Amino acid sequence: MKNHVFRRSSPPRLSADFFRHAATCQCSRLRSGVSLVELLVTITMIALLMSLLLPVLGMARESARRTYCSNNIRELAKGLISYDTAGSGLPGWRNAVDGYTDAKLAAGAPSLAYVSWTVSVLPFIGENDLADWYQEFTSGVPVDDITRKRVDLFVCPSADGVTRSALCYMGNGGTGAETLIPETPPQQYRGDGAMLDVVGHGGYAAGRCSLEQIAIGDGGAGTILLAERCGLDTPRDVSWAAFALPTISGERHQFETTHVVLQPPALASGQRPPPEARVINPKAETLPAPSSDWAWRYPSSRHKGGAVAAFGDGHVNFLSEKIAPWVYCQLMTSDKRHRSARAAGWEHYPSNGDWVPYILDDADIPR
Repeated sequence: MKNHVFRRSSPPRLSADFFRHAATCQCSRLRSGVSLVELLVTITMIALLMSLLLPVLGMARESARRTYCSNNIRELAKGLISYDTAGSGLPGWRNAVDGYTDAKLAAGAPSLAYVSWTVSVLPFIGENDLADWYQEFTSGVPVDDITRKRVDLFVCPSADGVTRSALCYMGNGGTGAETLIPETPPQQYRGDGAMLDVVGHGGYAAGRCSLEQIAIGDGGAGTILLAERCGLDTPRDVSWAAFALPTISGERHQFETTHVVLQPPALASGQRPPPEARVINPKAETLPAPSSDWAWRYPSSRHKGGAVAAFGDGHVNFLSEKIAPWVYCQLMTSDKRHRSARAAGWEHYPSNGDWVPYILDDADIPR
């Protein structure tokens, strides 16, 4: 039997020309895989998809911010309702606080002695440390220890201010936060707004409005308690800790520290606001009546189409910026039986002098 001998053959030897030819073919195949036209089409499609996606993402982010803002103002309204339950009345736009007010008055600084509703509500929104600082205040305590602190509930995420202690939400001050000229003597109307001057100033008697009075009057569901005021035309340096000072009718004066939105200024007898008039997110050319303080007087926001507002019964709605001025005025009054002549005049104009009660409809609350 023959023995078969297997010999291992050596691999074939490839020449340098073979490798050059293979590399040339590979590069040719790669170059022929994607043409310049195909690449441009791909880039164009990606750009188109991004142009469609980015606005959607922006809208989603703004929707989330508006929801966050609505939750903020809802929690503030709950805090005011708890304050009312505990003390038989809502805080005013100007309030005294034990400790802080006493120390300022003793130091001869009455204009710095009173605080806004923002301070009064602190213990009812979980900010007990800040509330205690005011209660335990002495003249030796640095004023800026607490007053520069940020309170997240006071800040709309779409309009975060330049100030650490930013404030984006205002109370309903009706016409009670300003001297009513030429009415003599000046007086507050408990049917105008929800927050009065509980301290009293310049002829005003101290007053307080309660949710019970509002419920008996125009009803909590039809009375604004809080609203945004942080639009593009409103300065972003409003601080929740600012000293609450009275305003003067007819000019902007301390509206940023009273922390309230106000009813429209008075119109001349028989005059009607133009059809394009805006009391939410107004512009200089869409004001319902001439006013030098319009940026401070009306609700405003960075949200498209309107502003968030909380009502006396605790519910929250997004009010359209197209809401009619007479509707706005009725939402600002809390009891038509005790409202001022100014507020009554604004409520009257749609029906030749007859008061027309109003219930919000879909046109006033965009979805």
